[in-house]
Amino acid sequence: MHYGIIRRIVTLAELIEPDRAQVWAWFFETHIEALGGRPVELAFHGRGPEVVAFLLDILSRTRHASNVKPFPRRPKRQIGLQPNDDLFAHGAGAVVAVPGR
Repeated sequence: MHYGIIRRIVTLAELIEPDRAQVWAWFFETHIEALGGRPVELAFHGRGPEVVAFLLDILSRTRHASNVKPFPRRPKRQIGLQPNDDLFAHGAGAVVAVPGR
C-alpha cells in the first residue's frame, strides 16, 4: 500500500465532504457496495485506483453541485506573532533544574 494513494483518496473525498473527521470515518468504516469493500481495505490490497476512479465518477456527476468545491480546503498558516508568543518571547518563564547537573 502506498501512502500516496491514501492521500489521493482522502483529498478527493474532501472535495465531496469538507469535514475531515467525516472523511476519515468514511475511509475506515464505510463499505462501498460497488467495489466490494471499505476504502481502507481496497487501498491496502492494491485497489486504491478503483476508489479514486469511484470518487472521480461521483465528482464528475456532481460537478455543478453547490457543496462541491474545486479545491480541497487547507488550513491557512498564520504569519507573524502566534497566540503563545508572549509566553516565550521575554524569557520570563519558570526555569526548571535538570537533575544531576
